[in-house]
Amino acid sequence: MSEVPASNDPAAIPSPEWLGTLPLPDGTVVRFRHVRPEDEPLIAAAINSASRETLLHRFFSPIRSVSPEMLRRMLVLDPTQETCIVGLIESADARRLICGARYVKLTRPGTAEIAITVHDDFQHRGLGTLLLRLLAKLAARDRLHTFEAEVLSSNLKMLTLLRKLAGGQSKSTWTGDVYHVEFPIQLLLK
Repeated sequence: MSEVPASNDPAAIPSPEWLGTLPLPDGTVVRFRHVRPEDEPLIAAAINSASRETLLHRFFSPIRSVSPEMLRRMLVLDPTQETCIVGLIESADARRLICGARYVKLTRPGTAEIAITVHDDFQHRGLGTLLLRLLAKLAARDRLHTFEAEVLSSNLKMLTLLRKLAGGQSKSTWTGDVYHVEFPIQLLLK
């Protein structure tokens, strides 16, 4: 694998495989690319080591693991309808998937629903922001203009991130324990 120059600018796409990089303060470099079917064991390991809270916020259910069928559904995408990117770190002897994001086009033209997960060990390091910006760049190329998200009211980290990035230009409705948030993708491309 060739070395990718470190950059936290998602507009700088260094190669066909890697969509971007983010150097962390401890020197670890997170590399982002599209998910692949062979990522199944990496995703399973990430899910198995994540906290119940993180899994609840991602799957809206208190799961502890996912079935092989569910893992395959997460990995086999229809590229005309959805995009999924993952963030990986590597050492001399191991590769670890630490975050992921996806959008799925909705029936309303130009609109997609998003989901983002950052492993507990790597939260509060800018990964959510970079994932959203990478998704926005890919979505803009796909001629999308609006992102929507369903967020549990207990997921304060995601709600804070969306408020920070979309600010007053987002539209939120609250039903039961879930916020429905919509905002223009253009806000993430600045």
